[in-house]
Amino acid sequence: MAPRIVALIGGGQAAGKKSVCNAIVSRLQSWKVTDVKVLSLDNFKKAKIPNNVNPEGPDTYDFVAVASAIKSETTDVLLVEGHYTLYEETLRRLGTIRIYIDLDADTRLSRRIIRDTTQRGLSLQAVLDNYLDYGKTAMERYIQGTKPTADIVLMRGTEPSGIELIAGAIYDRLAADKAAASGDNTFNVLSDSTPAWQAPNGLSLRHNLLDSEFEVQTENYYELA
Repeated sequence: MAPRIVALIGGGQAAGKKSVCNAIVSRLQSWKVTDVKVLSLDNFKKAKIPNNVNPEGPDTYDFVAVASAIKSETTDVLLVEGHYTLYEETLRRLGTIRIYIDLDADTRLSRRIIRDTTQRGLSLQAVLDNYLDYGKTAMERYIQGTKPTADIVLMRGTEPSGIELIAGAIYDRLAADKAAASGDNTFNVLSDSTPAWQAPNGLSLRHNLLDSEFEVQTENYYELA
């Protein structure tokens, strides 16, 4: 049985995808939602990559294996993070909600420099060379174009309002599913996490975020800044 909710979290290198996942997990756990798992595309890189392939491009990932892993999970909530979670149509179709982190290039590069020099032992020159030769090209050619497929765009990564909206929507969907399974058509949404955005009818935007009719937006998405 596949997960009840699959959240796909994409965006550029060092945009904060893992941090967003951790923040969502932490918020859900604060509401006693513990059946949550994070799946990283980093674990699905192909063993052999041809020399003419960009090592930071989509051809370095085994998307068939990723889709299979998603379908085989039985957890209530599965968060899938990686540069290309929104790139492959097969993966997008498996997502209940699609999130893109749209951090500016300067901030991403500075984070990449700090990460790769302190955690991966690379020299500053090596980091810059990798970015200019591979990372920048991958971002402009492949990753940036996935933004319009997202349901929600986070402009500053782990911003509290965005995390609250996403985690709250996931919680409410789980509560609704549980109520429906028990034959109870009513359920209580979170009273302490209503975000600032309100629909004209007074209902929280979050309440309809994971509605069964909610589909990928090609021109309109929620941009949280």
